[in-house]
Amino acid sequence: FCARVQFRWCSRSRLHPLHATYNMVDTVALTKSYFDVWNKKDVPGIEALHAASSTLKDWDGENGPTNADVARAISGIWTAVPAIRIEVIDIYTCASSLTCVANIKVIVDAKTELKVCDVIEYDSAGKIVSLNAYKT
Repeated sequence: FCARVQFRWCSRSRLHPLHATYNMVDTVALTKSYFDVWNKKDVPGIEALHAASSTLKDWDGENGPTNADVARAISGIWTAVPAIRIEVIDIYTCASSLTCVANIKVIVDAKTELKVCDVIEYDSAGKIVSLNAYKT
């Protein structure tokens, strides 16, 4: 029964109605908002979306342990690659989990695109506590 229910609750880019019963954090909306702020290159906005204690890991390294450290690292990406932007392909959620998976396309420039999978963990207040990015 549990496996059947879990499979039914897991979704792609939408929440199951029962999701709200167990988890008031809308990880899909939060994730979309995160990438909107990211594309605006809004350093204070990025810092505000991360919990005071948070980490960001990708193929180039690890940043943290604070939201200021994470925001500074992302700002460094924007400085190094001014035209960079992200398109969200899919967001996957499951039941009451505060973790979601976002498949994204990172558009570095006119010739370079990366397929990336972000695993984002939120706290109960809807702040990001960890973001792990994997590229193909």
